[in-house]
Amino acid sequence: MSAPATATVVVLSYNRPELLGKALESIAQQTFGSIDVLVVDNHSASSGRVRDVVSAFPGVRLIANERNLGFTGGMNRGLEEARGTYVYLTEDDLELAPDCVGLLIDYLEHHPKVGIAGPVMWNRHSPTIRCAGGQFRMGSVFQLSVTAAGARALSDSEPFETMFLPGAMVAGRTALLRELGGFHPDFFMYQEDVELCARVLERGLDIAIVPRARVYHHEPTDVSDSSLLSFHKHKNLAALYFLHAPLRVLPGFLFRYVVVDGWRRAFENRAMFTPWLKAWGWAAARSPRLLMERFRRPCATS
Repeated sequence: MSAPATATVVVLSYNRPELLGKALESIAQQTFGSIDVLVVDNHSASSGRVRDVVSAFPGVRLIANERNLGFTGGMNRGLEEARGTYVYLTEDDLELAPDCVGLLIDYLEHHPKVGIAGPVMWNRHSPTIRCAGGQFRMGSVFQLSVTAAGARALSDSEPFETMFLPGAMVAGRTALLRELGGFHPDFFMYQEDVELCARVLERGLDIAIVPRARVYHHEPTDVSDSSLLSFHKHKNLAALYFLHAPLRVLPGFLFRYVVVDGWRRAFENRAMFTPWLKAWGWAAARSPRLLMERFRRPCATS
């Protein structure tokens, strides 16, 4: 008889100690038998308060990063330190329904061809779905559609295949996610989840949504788009295409996002031209390495 499955829940924290406490309380109420809880705190002005919150939950481990490693760096630190057979990745602004981890691991246990699985994400303060997976397409224009966003229910409660899971609602076998290398280190934040999903699919593995598993997202109050965020969005979209897009679409993609978008920003949106320019400078400098990386991977998209 095989040993019972164990799980590590990795909670990425950044400057939201009041929400972290609610997230940890929801994890403490999980019905799954053996859970190792690990908080990875990206350094912020609230890191002292984060430490105090974590200390109130016996057995919860804390990794206090000396600087902000971004979403990818923080999650990858957690993946490195995970002790469970399975790992579930989440953030400090998400609360888990009591059976969430158990339902996801039970599904993975019985579906070995599924690489990663996720719950349905609901908005915490309104009875609507925020995300039930999604689909992406890397053509000359990038398309990402989120399943059931804004809906009040799903038509079916049975698990279903998807192409996309947000990075903060990913369950998988720890060994597989380590073998994949976790999130790509070049991404910092934005599109890192699409890139990971692309690698899972290229392995011939499936991605699934388990609708009975639920998480509740505290809707953000600050949706500002700073120059730093803009920089990461543009550079990561370029990196995603160099790593995974069919080669035939790259000329059209570059024309659309470099020539057309660059002209528009230079003359119509000067405030955001500088981060755009820096992002594409970053992408141009790293494009040879990223293209080499795609061809070294088994089953890379041609």
